[in-house]
Amino acid sequence: MGEGKEMRKGILVLIVMLATALSANAGITELRNCGATELRNHGTTESGDYGITAEKGDSVTQGKKSVVEVFCGADLSYSDTNIIRLYNALINLTPGVRWNMGKGWMTTAQLSYAVLNLGYSSSYKYPRLGMAAVSKELSLKKDNHLKFTAGLFTRDRYGVDVRWMMPVCSWFMLQARVGVTNMWWLSVKEHAFETKGWTPTGTIGANFWIDKWATEFRLSGGRYINEDYGMEGEAYCHFNHCSVGAFAQYHELYRHTTLKSYTNRFSGGFRVVMMIPPYKYKKYRKVRVRPASNFRLTYNAQSDGYSMKKYHTDPEENEREYQMDVKWGTGLYR
Repeated sequence: MGEGKEMRKGILVLIVMLATALSANAGITELRNCGATELRNHGTTESGDYGITAEKGDSVTQGKKSVVEVFCGADLSYSDTNIIRLYNALINLTPGVRWNMGKGWMTTAQLSYAVLNLGYSSSYKYPRLGMAAVSKELSLKKDNHLKFTAGLFTRDRYGVDVRWMMPVCSWFMLQARVGVTNMWWLSVKEHAFETKGWTPTGTIGANFWIDKWATEFRLSGGRYINEDYGMEGEAYCHFNHCSVGAFAQYHELYRHTTLKSYTNRFSGGFRVVMMIPPYKYKKYRKVRVRPASNFRLTYNAQSDGYSMKKYHTDPEENEREYQMDVKWGTGLYR
């Protein structure tokens, strides 16, 4: 009976959330076909016609003005791995705050609170910090762009992350990323954070832009958070407020302590990113309250769910927008 009440409660909450999402155009983020399926609501705020930003001339990242943005999304996870019930289900509310301090400085934080938990770990019943990070963006000579981020990231990682982008010409850009992170999670018994070990990661790649069709191709490869290596190719077609793309991955045979994948070296899928209105704010608003800035959906046909995993350093990160103020590709629309 208790579980039935929880299920009815969850269905009611889900209906309310969907109605709110439809009315406010809130979004859903990630879909993986690897036993446990996750849908998450994230987004990015900086982007002219490609996202939520200030009016022209009021740069969110590089300007001197201080702006605070308060937003809230939803996180839905479910899996069909439990023989007792049809699905395990977990619904989290994910309120967050972004403080654009000006001159390239930014502070972000996000909480996660479970409103429904059927079959997942009991640690989810506690409100928990999903992300807290401080970043600094630098624009150097010869169109070099750097971004330094430190703090708590997604996928239960914390540490330091550095990104670099350099547009070479109107159709070609180089990029790289390195990070040193550790794993953290909330212990159910001790109610304290535990750590695993420091892991260096890094990727390098190139982007190609076809302006006539607003189409972008990306090639990258490197070392990922589960200490595996791989390469990825992506293709995106960008519209005014939406991006649709496909990707293919080739990675080494990943050997997990409880799961061994000796055959799934190839994977692929598709991604959809839709920006959520309002797309612009008036200059005088120093505090902005809004829903999550985009609908993000990723489907990966990978069966093991461990290979080529990345962490995000921003609670609203997505594949459509660059994490730096780069006047190239979709960054030209800021």
